[in-house]
Amino acid sequence: SEFEPLSILTTFFSILENGSVQVGELLPCRICGRTFFPVALKKHGPICQKTATKKRKTFDSSRQRAEGTDIPTVKPLKPRPEPPKKPSNWRRKHEEFIATIRAAKGLGQALKEGGKLPPPPPPSYDPDYIQCPYCQRRFNENAADRHINFCKEQAARISNKGKFSTDTKGKSTSRTQVIIVVISTNK
Repeated sequence: SEFEPLSILTTFFSILENGSVQVGELLPCRICGRTFFPVALKKHGPICQKTATKKRKTFDSSRQRAEGTDIPTVKPLKPRPEPPKKPSNWRRKHEEFIATIRAAKGLGQALKEGGKLPPPPPPSYDPDYIQCPYCQRRFNENAADRHINFCKEQAARISNKGKFSTDTKGKSTSRTQVIIVVISTNK
């Protein structure tokens, strides 16, 4: 039958309840590989096959925790929807990279030969980047949040510099009213 022993694995000595020693052969199960006495293997075989074919349910510990409490039902967790994937723009990035490499090679060759330098490649435009309204530079989302606040403060400081008091020539009075102390070294 299907549960016949594969081969003799080892000899096993078992001490029975009455103190006598029984010598037996342990045989492996064809399904799980565990070893048994032949009599026990005949009982184990059908049970092992039945449990091997049955799919186990996933254990829900929250349901078990809620058994002794007043919670009537536990709401099942809804899986979060995956964020939509952005379309891949690897080809455009690759072409920009190749153009940058070629421009660098052309610059190196022009420096070596001593000729005119080629114009720099045009700056690349990345639609994923956010443009700063103050300095027009572009940043990724995290860096843009930090930079725009910083740049806003800097722009406010620069615009406030013109609000100080000035004399008739347009110079800041704080710079024109400096007292210079001359120390004489002659005694």
